Amino acid sequence: MTKWVNKMDFWKFRIIYGVIALSLIVSGCTYAEKEKAAEGAVGDIVAASETTAAPSTVAVAIREYILKDSSNTLLSPEKIGSLDNRILKLARNEIFARHGYVFKQKDLKDYFAAKPWYHADSAYKEHLSPIEKQNVALLRDYEAKYAGYRLEPSHTDDVHLRGYIGDSGFKQKKMNVDLNGDGREEEIQLISPAMELGAFKLKVNNITMEVDSELLPYLDIVDLDIDDPYFEIALQMDSQMVSLRSTSFYTYDGETLKQMGELPDFSARSSMFDGHGRVVSAKESNDFQTWFRNLVFRLDAEHSLHEEQQDFYPMEPPTPLTIKKKIAVQFHKDGTDEAFSLEPGDNVKFMGDDKLGHIKLQTSTGKEVWYTMGDEYVDYSSFFDGLILYD
Repeated sequence: MTKWVNKMDFWKFRIIYGVIALSLIVSGCTYAEKEKAAEGAVGDIVAASETTAAPSTVAVAIREYILKDSSNTLLSPEKIGSLDNRILKLARNEIFARHGYVFKQKDLKDYFAAKPWYHADSAYKEHLSPIEKQNVALLRDYEAKYAGYRLEPSHTDDVHLRGYIGDSGFKQKKMNVDLNGDGREEEIQLISPAMELGAFKLKVNNITMEVDSELLPYLDIVDLDIDDPYFEIALQMDSQMVSLRSTSFYTYDGETLKQMGELPDFSARSSMFDGHGRVVSAKESNDFQTWFRNLVFRLDAEHSLHEEQQDFYPMEPPTPLTIKKKIAVQFHKDGTDEAFSLEPGDNVKFMGDDKLGHIKLQTSTGKEVWYTMGDEYVDYSSFFDGLILYD
């Protein structure tokens, strides 16, 4: 019997109603390529941006500090409350790195070795000042809060369908963060609408854009690429309809604020990106059964996100199916081998597809074969028993 699932039973978590369209008014032009200064240097551009009142700066080659004053100034939730877990970890270890702490973890060793101010000192015994100790404790506390607010699979039939669990109350609507690595903090604010159906506003310094949607009541500061100077702003939208969920990423270069890309579903948590320009997000598909492909996006030289086409999109876990009508399959999807038939009653598993109409099946004997979908709409539930179909 075909597996029918009611969508309202499918989500386990908080749902926000009323998502309309996402409309962005972004101040500024295209993302200009910045002339790079010497490592660690910061310079001023002579002419200010004609489109904004924001200060103009030349982007540094690398970001020198996560939180440059964390050794002598007490941190607060407004400084760190919406930083992602990767940034929090680096910020905590940055306090030790200033003293020359010798890191054992390769990722930390490589990260701090690239900083011009870091000098390994094997004699350092992890002594910290009272301010540093308090800041390390606060950063650890927020790392734990972030870890407790998790993005996890929300159904056993498809691990790519994810939802948040835990408490998001520690997230901030207002932050002071250095977004472009020039050593100066930006004032970032997510402003709630005055009226129930009004638009949210995202404000960075003197630049304001409207976001015409019902958003989750917080913003995230993420670092999609730890090897460039930028932090990114991420705004996530939640909806009763998963197909309308999305995450919009924004970048600020000291002059302009621009949208880098709007990705489907939730992708603003560090578990969805590797810190080196690769971001994963899930998108619903209904062309064979209802399932979610993991899409991969890459950060390009213009600091925009673009989808990377894959040869194969797996269904995880594979969906067990039973053949109802005879179908023709091949061992190679390009049609170079002779087709053969799978008969009614045969058991197979839906393994995924190539997003070009070629479906991979695994037979009961473990052989992988390809089934080609037609150009016209077909009710595949008449050919396969056990398809996941959400109404």
